Amino acid sequence: MRILKRDRRTILPQIAADFNDGASTSVSVRTVQRTVINMGSQSRRPTRVPLLTALHKALLLCWARQHYHWTVDDWKHVTWLYRTDARVRVWRQHH
Repeated sequence: MRILKRDRRTILPQIAADFNDGASTSVSVRTVQRTVINMGSQSRRPTRVPLLTALHKALLLCWARQHYHWTVDDWKHVTWLYRTDARVRVWRQHH
């Protein structure tokens, strides 16, 4: 559990390898996964939160005011792009 608290992005094979380096017995990656889950952690995609400066906030407010009057039909002509290029996961405690 200390390894996860130090770096939540540590992958299970690395945790197993770190444990196996100093132990007289070896554990599998699956054993590490079961133990981590039983200790109350779960693997989730990390939340990406943009850092907003005062300028960003002002620009967002300006943009929102310009598009406030748009109808559903107006928004149907907008192309939305979603980026899913990262597959990073983090371990979190259950809440």
